[in-house]
Amino acid sequence: MSACAQNGADTATPGGAASRSEVTVTSGATPEATQRADEAAPDGALAPGVPSITIAAVGDLMLDRDVETQMASEGALYPFERVLPMFEGADLLIGNLEGALTDRGEPLDKKYTFRTTPSLAEGLALAGFDAVSLANNHSFDFGTTGLLDTVDALEGVGVAAVGGGADEAAAYAPAVFEVAGQTVAVLGFNAIGGTSVARVDAPGVAWADEDALASVRAASEAADHVVVMVHAGIEYSAEPSAEQREFARSLIEAGADVVVVHHPHALQPWERYRDGLILHSLGNFVFDLDAEDLETLGSTPFESAIAMVTLSEGQPPQVVLRPVMIDLDENRPRPATAEELPAIVARVGTEWRWQALAADGGWTTNAPGSVASASEPPVTPTRAESPSRVTR
Repeated sequence: MSACAQNGADTATPGGAASRSEVTVTSGATPEATQRADEAAPDGALAPGVPSITIAAVGDLMLDRDVETQMASEGALYPFERVLPMFEGADLLIGNLEGALTDRGEPLDKKYTFRTTPSLAEGLALAGFDAVSLANNHSFDFGTTGLLDTVDALEGVGVAAVGGGADEAAAYAPAVFEVAGQTVAVLGFNAIGGTSVARVDAPGVAWADEDALASVRAASEAADHVVVMVHAGIEYSAEPSAEQREFARSLIEAGADVVVVHHPHALQPWERYRDGLILHSLGNFVFDLDAEDLETLGSTPFESAIAMVTLSEGQPPQVVLRPVMIDLDENRPRPATAEELPAIVARVGTEWRWQALAADGGWTTNAPGSVASASEPPVTPTRAESPSRVTR
């Protein structure tokens, strides 16, 4: 996964921000939202001979506090070392960067502010990240200086920043990648307060509003596939909020193929809406959690997943879950154990296909609809080719 980017203050207030068998989406869904089994292959399977792109999507990436200390002492790649094999087969790798990459600026007046020294952005590049979203409530924690330093640090290591930038045009613009002759536009939008919205002449983040929907429509006309990361929902909630679900569905209606939700710090049930895929919260991926967190919050913030999403022209997105756990002692993600796996699968839904990395380097996989598993021989998935930058 080699990165290639193109992307482009008022305090914000929060805005209104299944399987392939027949699924009827409720809560105002139209008949077009029903996915019929005879129109699509099972999740994880593609029609023979159809060119495809696979995107690995992960949850919140918080590189401050104990994680930053360990990166400084053990190397910038430290947070990702134990899960690198789980990214195999991905053409693009994306996630939500929860904080600023800066040594400068003044912290906002809020309970939690996150920042990491800019040189440690190298860890994201070494792990293979192609794009990260800045459309969240922490990228502006150290003001304009911190946000712009973050964009510069990412640009310096070849990782695209979406959802935040020097002005409105930059914040709402997609990063566009080309893989095997197909283009993928990646965008980011925020629906959580405690940040600053980008303006025509002011830095900030892209807000989850009508301008966001217009950006998705434009991207869907220009690119073969559109993937949106959105910061929305309620922290530590096991279910999507009504506003979160509504906005995610509006993104699909505007032309997004996949919507990836961040912010709740917990895995939530995924859903298929119309021909799109909504990954309601992927939870934390890198976050310094301790024994007190485990005692007060339970295992939920430690449970995570890598969503391997495969896109191909004329077919709904396919997804395979790869379960992950944040290690209490090491402050970094690792493959989930057999004992941890059922709870993780249950949070997103047993109807989805999953793969767990086995000790011999192979994959343990399931039949959709069951947590029962079977072993597969070791495999080394390959990428079609490195993504290349598309110039607008």
